[in-house]
Amino acid sequence: MKGGLRRPPKKPKRKELLSAYTILCNAHDACMSFLDVFETGRRARNARGAPTDEEQDLLRAMLVFATSGLDSVVKQLVKDALPALVELDEGARGVVTTHVERMIRKGDQTDVKLLAASLLAPVPRDVFINRVVSDLTSGSLQSKDELLKVAACFNIPSAVLVADHKSLGDIFVARNHIIHEMDIDFSQPRRNRRPRRKVTMVKCCNEILAIASLFLKEVDDRMNSPQ
Repeated sequence: MKGGLRRPPKKPKRKELLSAYTILCNAHDACMSFLDVFETGRRARNARGAPTDEEQDLLRAMLVFATSGLDSVVKQLVKDALPALVELDEGARGVVTTHVERMIRKGDQTDVKLLAASLLAPVPRDVFINRVVSDLTSGSLQSKDELLKVAACFNIPSAVLVADHKSLGDIFVARNHIIHEMDIDFSQPRRNRRPRRKVTMVKCCNEILAIASLFLKEVDDRMNSPQ
């Protein structure tokens, strides 16, 4: 992996995780494709200096696909695995229970509609679980805090997923600059876009893909060895 992108992890044991695994493999493939095109172009013109704007766009796209892959993997895990894990893992069940309590309270009020829907449903538990799943997957997981909020519902400690919280936060900031601002920075002396170096962008992508792999592995381990 030296100088390049990490490889996808092993296939998980639980069938509920196979869709998330497929998404992760596709994210790896997409990132690798952008990096291959970047390196092929550099070799073709025997480049030695800083990458061109067009080459840096390939690096930007690589990071966007990596973070989108993480978002999609985690949301798929919420849909496919969280309902089953709540039954198997006491820690996950406790966090999800607290989440349901907040939804019922709805600030200073009680969500009467949610309670009525659950009481009239054949399986009341499913109403609450479906609301939790909808809540966790309705927004973007393109921030450290949102990602760790979902991890808590799986009873995954933040320290297991993230070794350097500042580094992860910086990666999401870079992603947002690219997505929402076209990486424009008029303070740059020669170019009006933020410079992106291959070594830095590869490192960022590997960190994001590693978190996605760890998330998948942790869920797989918990479903195979319930606590």
